Amino acid sequence: MAEATPVGIVHASRLIREETRDLLTRQPGIRVVGTFRSARDVLQQPLAGVHVLLFDLSTARQDGPAVMMELHQRVPHARILMFNVVDDDQAIIECVHVGASGCILQDASLEDLLAAIRSVAQGTPYSSARVITSLFAYVASLQARGDRPRPFPLTKREERIFQMLAEGLSNKEIAQQLSLRPQTVKNYVHLILQKLDLRSRLEAIKLLRSRKRQ
Repeated sequence: MAEATPVGIVHASRLIREETRDLLTRQPGIRVVGTFRSARDVLQQPLAGVHVLLFDLSTARQDGPAVMMELHQRVPHARILMFNVVDDDQAIIECVHVGASGCILQDASLEDLLAAIRSVAQGTPYSSARVITSLFAYVASLQARGDRPRPFPLTKREERIFQMLAEGLSNKEIAQQLSLRPQTVKNYVHLILQKLDLRSRLEAIKLLRSRKRQ
């Protein structure tokens, strides 16, 4: 029997937190492991191991970009799935900017939500056809302007890992040198590439070399 997916729920409304918890508790293959009012609460009592954080977008806005970025840095094994997202291009793009692995629109069904949780838990970003359409339109608009998404700054730890992966070290080698778990390094690498708007380690190497030439 497959192990149940651990899920934390983050919503500013206690009523919605409890309703969502009760709903998911009744679903097979789901194990609710915590409920939180905000990202700050998550940081005070972070969940261990890889898990999905079902995160309300309005609550993330209240937390602010700095707190959301701190959440990524201090709890890299948390996979964020935004839910209760309005069907609006700007809101969908906002989910990308906060580093979510997927987003669920307000009109999504319970089956959609469960499919998204399982997908994100397995490390596969989840997007509906509507979300994908919005993301492609966003990327196309950037290309039309010759623009790229603005990169987020790296922390000292992330900068160190970036240097090491750009030097060709594997996740295992980086983990050994920094006394981290390979999965933790993998999560860091994913976040670093996302912050710098890079698609691969090769692009990271090219970026580092261009920095040195400047």
